[in-house]
Amino acid sequence: MSESVRQNLPAPDDPITVHPSPDQLLVIRKAAELIGWTVTDFVLSAALDRAERDLYEHAAALEAATPAETDPTAPYTALLLALT
Repeated sequence: MSESVRQNLPAPDDPITVHPSPDQLLVIRKAAELIGWTVTDFVLSAALDRAERDLYEHAAALEAATPAETDPTAPYTALLLALT
């Protein structure tokens, strides 16, 4: 069997633990309830949204610092490369 392509990723069962204040948890819980999600699903979705945005902005900044390319998919390619 071949090795995983993403060896640097944590195992799926590695927990991410956060300790929000009671006020922060209340805000998160209310927002999750509004859309019918669990707190865990809401927090994971928000973290992934932020991570994708930050990776895209980083890739775009790298592209802006290099000579312009004619390939319109270059920012997306840079984003995918940043994820590997």
